[in-house]
Amino acid sequence: MKQFLSVFFTLFLLIYSSTTSPAQEIIFPVNHFPPWKMVDTQDRISGINIDIANLLLSQLGLKAKYINRPWKRCMLMIEQGTADIMNGLLKHPEREKVMIFLEPPYKTKSTKAFYVLKGNAGKIKSYEDLRNLNIGVTLGTKFFPRFDNDKHLKKDIASNAITNFKKLLAGRINTFILTETVGDYLLFKHGYQDRIEKAEYSYAQPIPVYFAVSPKSPLAERIPELNAALKKIVESGQVQKTIDNFMDNIQTSF
Repeated sequence: MKQFLSVFFTLFLLIYSSTTSPAQEIIFPVNHFPPWKMVDTQDRISGINIDIANLLLSQLGLKAKYINRPWKRCMLMIEQGTADIMNGLLKHPEREKVMIFLEPPYKTKSTKAFYVLKGNAGKIKSYEDLRNLNIGVTLGTKFFPRFDNDKHLKKDIASNAITNFKKLLAGRINTFILTETVGDYLLFKHGYQDRIEKAEYSYAQPIPVYFAVSPKSPLAERIPELNAALKKIVESGQVQKTIDNFMDNIQTSF
């Protein structure tokens, strides 16, 4: 009887400890890129990508420790293995050499819009109209292959997206490019909607957006689990519902 109780008590402790142990913490670098990733003045981090990341990681009993860093630093941390995972990434051959992309992409639609001064929307009706314009871009950000690789365009680099709004208003650039969700969020948040609008031309072809894991992270051994969990939340519609809910809340919060 004593032996039975001893075995029962041991099993109980094992089950209890496994169900009450805290989630494993992983390092997740984040740059300020609203509304997908937002860092406020008190260093609190939120955004669409954060909600999606929490949704994915919870499937595997993982918890992210979000760290605010510049975009290029985020990429370097993944390459060096000082961070475990990040999202909001486009897949390129040079990136595939230093990080492991999860499948499937969690987002496949990403419209890239060009913003101009009010009344100038018709001046950019096609890609060819970008020739001879001074175009604002954000440091370290890729938009779509033709634009990214076009050496004939005049690109004016800014350290962040909001700087390009100010450059446009000051007449220092003719237009700038942003992911439409980001541009529209900033346009409304900062009250520029009466002075700035979107050009008629935009790039709206499917652009897959991914999570990626550092090959030097312990998570690299759990890629099949991560892929399976990601596939589940994408195909169930949970990811799209998360995006839609966040954007709906933004539109009613200002």
